[in-house]
Amino acid sequence: MTIASITEAKTIFRRRSAFTMIEMIASIAVALVVFLLIYKLLSGVRNHYMYGTVNLQNLQDARLAINHLRRDFSSACPRFKDGGSPANAYIYVNRLRKYVFKDPPGWASQYGDPIQITPNGLSFFRFEFDAGSKPRVELVQYQFDAATKTLKRKYKGSERAFKGFEAVEFRLYTHMVNPAVPLLWVRLLIHEGKEMYGSANIGKPLELTTTISSNFVSSSLNNLTWNYETYHN
Repeated sequence: MTIASITEAKTIFRRRSAFTMIEMIASIAVALVVFLLIYKLLSGVRNHYMYGTVNLQNLQDARLAINHLRRDFSSACPRFKDGGSPANAYIYVNRLRKYVFKDPPGWASQYGDPIQITPNGLSFFRFEFDAGSKPRVELVQYQFDAATKTLKRKYKGSERAFKGFEAVEFRLYTHMVNPAVPLLWVRLLIHEGKEMYGSANIGKPLELTTTISSNFVSSSLNNLTWNYETYHN
């Protein structure tokens, strides 16, 4: 083999082993496409994870709030005031039993205190079971503060805040199955997208709803012949 043939073979080998500009551009394009697909895959996994994520502390607060609401409202009642005489007491009790919920127009407060239900708050008395001869009740109040996203419960001079709610709603309704029993409908909406991820568009809201009935109110409204001889302390 001559020197010329060896040189020619080396030249051909170099030409075959080198990348052309078109091959380099194609390789870079393929690599970019692969990286883009990987990014989209990881981004999709991250978004799905965030959409399904709920702040567990706020979920715990929501459950505690529902437990307190259920315990309080199950023994809720209007507060009957002392009429001073059996005749007045009978009038007071029966007028209040006709207007158990909210304050009707022209309602005279000396008859007692009805159960008040607003879209964002509750105010009612609940029984305190003791061995006394006269029933004793205590005022319970719930109020939702949209600015701080907290549901506040006031009872016996103390206040407790349940945090992490986007919205809280209360409604009074009756079910078609048993329209004689009034029910309290409670809706709690938890949404931590902005606080956890910096955007309100990330994360799905978790909505908890429940219905609660008052044993006293249901029994009283369905047994109007009952005669109450004592008022509430």
